[in-house]
Amino acid sequence: MNDDLIIRAENLTKTYRLYEKPSERLLSLFRSRKVEDLPPEKVHHALRGVSLEIRRGEKVAIIGRNGAGKSTLLKLITRAIDPTSGVLDVRGKSQALLQLGVGFHPDFTGRENAYSFLALMGHAGKKADMLVDDAVAFAEIEEYIDQPFKTYSSGMAARLMFAVSTALEPELLVIDEVLGVGDAYFQNKSFERIRELCEANNSTLLLVSHDIYSAARLVSRIVWIDQGRVKGDGEPAEMLKRYEDSIRIQEDARQKQKLSLAYKRQIAGRGGFPPAYIEIRARNNAPAAAPVYLAGMRLSWPDATLDLPILDQNGKSVALGAEYAAQLLPHAPWGDVKTVEGRQARVWNNFGAVEHKVGLALFPMNEAASKKLGEATLSFEAFSDAPVDADVVFVDAAGAERIVQRLQTGAKAWAAVAAALASGGTGAAAASAAKAPENARQGSGRVVLSGFNLANGAGETTFTLQHGEPAVISFDYFINDPSLDEKCQIIFAFKRNGVEDVARIMGRDIRFNAGAARSGRIEARLDPLRLGVARYTITILVAREGYFENHSGQFFSINPDVYDCEAACLEFDVADRNSPFSTGTGAVFEAAWRHFPA
Repeated sequence: MNDDLIIRAENLTKTYRLYEKPSERLLSLFRSRKVEDLPPEKVHHALRGVSLEIRRGEKVAIIGRNGAGKSTLLKLITRAIDPTSGVLDVRGKSQALLQLGVGFHPDFTGRENAYSFLALMGHAGKKADMLVDDAVAFAEIEEYIDQPFKTYSSGMAARLMFAVSTALEPELLVIDEVLGVGDAYFQNKSFERIRELCEANNSTLLLVSHDIYSAARLVSRIVWIDQGRVKGDGEPAEMLKRYEDSIRIQEDARQKQKLSLAYKRQIAGRGGFPPAYIEIRARNNAPAAAPVYLAGMRLSWPDATLDLPILDQNGKSVALGAEYAAQLLPHAPWGDVKTVEGRQARVWNNFGAVEHKVGLALFPMNEAASKKLGEATLSFEAFSDAPVDADVVFVDAAGAERIVQRLQTGAKAWAAVAAALASGGTGAAAASAAKAPENARQGSGRVVLSGFNLANGAGETTFTLQHGEPAVISFDYFINDPSLDEKCQIIFAFKRNGVEDVARIMGRDIRFNAGAARSGRIEARLDPLRLGVARYTITILVAREGYFENHSGQFFSINPDVYDCEAACLEFDVADRNSPFSTGTGAVFEAAWRHFPA
C-alpha cells in the first residue's frame, strides 16, 4: 500500500444472510453454513466487488439511493463490521460520525455528556477541558450547557453532538448523514468546520449524504454506489449530472413495476410470468426532430407470427392468443393512430414524456412462452419527416437489456427494421448490453434549446466577462408541440466552479406560441453583471407557465412540466479589472443609500 493511500479496497463484498422467521436465525447458531453456499433468495449483497483508493487529504463524498450500500461501506472502513470477502486496508486514526448522540444520556447535563463522549474517545484532563470549551462555543449553547440533556430542543441537541464529535482532529474523518443538523446558519458553520479541520490537519474526509448538492460543495470527488456496486467515480459536477440522469431511469423502472402489478391484478391468478419489453429509445434521450410513425410491428418465429398491438386504441392489455398479452407502455409519448403514405401507423411524439422512447410490455403466460420471446425476430417500419437515430432494445423477463438494432432513417422515407432479439438483428448491428446514457437530455421536449451563446456589451462572443459591465446570454429554441401557447418560465442558474449554486434569474413574460412561430431566439441582457470573480457554468431550464409557483415536488429530471434543461451549457470566467472588491463572493449589488443625521 502506497504511503499516500489511506484507504484501499479491492473486490470488497459484504453479504448478509436473510431469515424468513426467527426459528431459522436460532438454528443458524447451531448449524454453521457459509453465506456463499446459500441459495440467492437467502442472501442480501450489501456490497458487490467494490474497488477504490482514497489518498491522504482527499475529500470524498459517497452518494446513492437508500439501500445502495453507502453506510455498509463506511462501517467496513471504520471496522464496525467485517467484510465477507475482498481486501480492505485502512491507515491512520479515524473518527466516525455514523450516528449523532452515541453515548449521550438524557439525564446528564450537556457538559457531562460532552466529557463522557470524549472519555470514550480516550481524552481526559486538560485536553478534554479545552475540547469541551471549544464545542460549547461552537454550538452556541453556553446558557444551557449545564441543563439536563433531555430538556434540549432537537436543534440544540444536534448542535452540541456535532460540535463535540468534530472537536477531535483525526487523520480520517468519516461522516454518515449528519450534516443536516441545526438551522441553515448552523449548517453553513458545520460545513466550514469540516473544511477547516481537513485543511488544517490534512485530514481525509469520507462523507455520506443524501443532500448531494451540499456535499458536492465540500468535496473534490464523488463516488456513486448503486445496488452495492460503484456506478461512477469522478469530479462532483460530472457525477451530479450522471446521478440526475439516473433518477429518470429509476422512475421508468417504477412505472414498469406498476404496470406489471396492474396486469397481475387483471388476470387474477390465471397464470402469468414476469413481463418482457420491446423499446425504441432516442439516443442520449434527445427528442427527435419530428414525430416518428411506426407500422407493421410483429414478432416472427420459423413456425409462427405474432402481430403486436401498436394500433390498438383501448390503452389496456390485449390478449395475443393463449401464450401472450401485450400493452403499450402508458408512460411513453405514444400519439394517435394515423394514415401515413397509405399505411396505418401510430405516432411516436417527440414531446410529452421525460423518457423519449416508446415500447410495449409483453406478458408471457408461462415460462416456456417467456423463453420463446428471446428466440423471435422483431420487424416493423418507421417513417419521419426528419432523420431518426434510435436504438431498438429488448428487455427480457430477468430485466437484462440488450440493444438488438440501431434504427436510422432518412427524411420522408419508410425504413424497414428486422432484429433478432437474441443475436442482434441483421448486418453489423450485433446485440450489445444496453447502458443508460451519460449526460442525457432532460425534459419532456415540448420546447428544445440549442445555439447557446455568451457575449459582452458590444455583442462580441466571449468566455471572459467583466464584473460590473454588460453581458448578454442567448439561445435558440424550437417548439415540438404544435399546440403550445403559454408564457413559459425561463431559468438561468449560475454555478460557481460547476457545483455551488450562487445565483438565478427568471423570465416569465415571453410567450411561446407555436401557432405564430415554431422557432426563435431568446436573449437576456445583464447590465451590469453582478457576479463576483470566479469561474461559472450556466444551466438553462424552460418549464411550463407557473412551474415554480405551483411546483409539484417532483425532481426536475422526471417532471414533465420541465420542457428542456441544458446543464452547464455555457462555461465562462468573471474578471474585475477595476477592483478586487468582487473577489470571493457570489454577487455584488448596488443599493440606493440614504442618510438621516440625528
